[in-house]
Amino acid sequence: MRLVKLALGLLAGTIAVWFEAVRHTPEVKRRKAARRRARLSKS
Repeated sequence: MRLVKLALGLLAGTIAVWFEAVRHTPEVKRRKAARRRARLSKS
């Protein structure tokens, strides 16, 4: 039973992290594009 609880906890944690990563993807892409633009305009 302990092993089942551990496995379910790990699965739930993995899914939660994955959902947060997917949720923040557009913001991260925007930030990276802005950084790229700033780097290109400097040179």
